[in-house]
Amino acid sequence: HTRLELHKPPTHAKMARVILLLAAAALCGIVAAQDPAQGWLGYAKGVNPTGEGKLTFVSMRWKVGQEPRRRGAFFSPWFGIESSDNLNLIQPVNPWTGDQWEIYNEYFQWQPTHNENSRSHTVSPGDVLYGSVTYDAAAQAYHVYHSDETDGWSVNTTIPIQQDRGEYKTYNIIYVVFEKAWSCAQYPPDNAVTFYDIKVQYDGQTVAPQWTTSYVDDVCNNRAHVVNSTTIQITWDSEAEK
Repeated sequence: HTRLELHKPPTHAKMARVILLLAAAALCGIVAAQDPAQGWLGYAKGVNPTGEGKLTFVSMRWKVGQEPRRRGAFFSPWFGIESSDNLNLIQPVNPWTGDQWEIYNEYFQWQPTHNENSRSHTVSPGDVLYGSVTYDAAAQAYHVYHSDETDGWSVNTTIPIQQDRGEYKTYNIIYVVFEKAWSCAQYPPDNAVTFYDIKVQYDGQTVAPQWTTSYVDDVCNNRAHVVNSTTIQITWDSEAEK
């Protein structure tokens, strides 16, 4: 979700950046009670065509976008896996934080509300990013790995699976999302991000997901496109009026 009200910048961050994040948080407004949530722009949803099984592995690559011509916004392309009730989201994120690109891992839980982020790292336009989420049956958890393959930095996070009435939840949904509404000129001028080399396993078996696309907030013609089963592209118009 890259939730602005819960995103905690490093302690050394400039005061201006902290003020920016707090101001942006105030604009978030009331969100829906589950995903897909208010603030999502174009997104793709992937599921097992059989409708069965749990996700045991998902990985993708993408490149860091260009720097926006106008600074001061907070938004993020990301992918993640979601529980079947759309209340738990595990995501390697890639936010523009007002003046720079970053990567980190994030977990958002709707009930009870809980958000946690890994340590973060500054990345540069054109860097190749890789993210993966791997199921650990013994630990009933997912291991999240996020790396900048250009400079070699990486981070690992372990997210325990929440229980519901004594049963561990099932993660079976994949999302590829562009999140947070701002003025069009504050988005990257390359007008696209492509998630590629997508690999998906349900119950340890490689699957070509069934992809669908939609959007929540209609901003700057931000839309997701299914290029093929292993490639999702999200495009927008940074020169549009709204």
